[in-house]
Amino acid sequence: MGSQKVNRYSNKLRKDRNATLSMALTNTKPVQDQQTGFIHHPSGFPIEFKRVWFDWGRELDDELESSSIGLMFESEKYFKPGTRLEITIPLRNDTTCFRGQVVLVRQRGDRYEIGLWLQRRADASRARIVEQICHIETYLRERKYRDGPYALNRDRITKEWITEHAGNVPGL
Repeated sequence: MGSQKVNRYSNKLRKDRNATLSMALTNTKPVQDQQTGFIHHPSGFPIEFKRVWFDWGRELDDELESSSIGLMFESEKYFKPGTRLEITIPLRNDTTCFRGQVVLVRQRGDRYEIGLWLQRRADASRARIVEQICHIETYLRERKYRDGPYALNRDRITKEWITEHAGNVPGL
C-alpha cells in the first residue's frame, strides 16, 4: 500500500487564497457613498497616492474653481483631514492623476476610508469618467471569474453595467 503525504494546511491555504481572490475581484461597495455622495474607488482596482507638501504648479485661478466631486478610497495609512494628496490611477496604457484635500476619514477595521475632495473643477468630469471605467473593469473581472473567460462578451457586460449602475454616479 502506498503512502500519501497530506498537508493539513494545504486545503485551508487554498480556501483562504480563493476567498482573498474572490474578495479582490468583487466590488461590494456601491458606486456612490450614500452619506457623502463621494464616488467609491473599487477596492480591487489599483490606486496610488502620495502626500503633496507644496503645490508650486498651482495657479491662482484654481483656488476659485473647486470641484463638486469627491473620491473615496481605502488606505492602510491614516491621513489627517486637511492633508493634500495626489492620487494616481493606472488605466490600460495611461495614468490619470488628481489632486485634492482629505475631508473625511473613516476607520474600517485595520484600514481607513479616505474621502478626497478634488482640487479643480476640470478634474471632476475626468474623475467621473475614470471611476466609471474602474468600476466597469472591476465588474468585467468579476464576471470573468464567475462565468468563465469564454462566456464573456465585453461589450454586452459593459452595457449591462452602464444600465444598472451608471445612474448612481453623481453629476457635476
